[in-house]
Amino acid sequence: MRKTELQRFRKMLEDEKARVMRSLAQHEKIIKHTDDQSGLELGKAHSNHMADQGSDEYQYETTIKFANTEGRYLYNIEEALGRIEDGSYGKCQDCGKAIALPRLKRLPYTRLCIECKEQEEAQQA
Repeated sequence: MRKTELQRFRKMLEDEKARVMRSLAQHEKIIKHTDDQSGLELGKAHSNHMADQGSDEYQYETTIKFANTEGRYLYNIEEALGRIEDGSYGKCQDCGKAIALPRLKRLPYTRLCIECKEQEEAQQA
């Protein structure tokens, strides 16, 4: 992979990391009930009506699920940045072949080539 392409992927991953970190910070505020801007009482379960309380709990749990998903995504981004640093970025971790540029452009954090990913998914099915 050319140095300019590698720099472009690093920038893309760093920008996405910053976006995800902002998103996680917002989720954390909601989870910890310190989100003053939303006006929501998510997860506090202080509603006077049982239906409202159920809706609040549902929104709270949904926020936790989103934060969990974003956390896993952030981990994948950080792993990809680590691979850039150690020189293994763009190489499949299973077979060692180069990952196709269109795949990297679509999923810059990917660790597997399309063939190995298809094999992995077939084994899980």
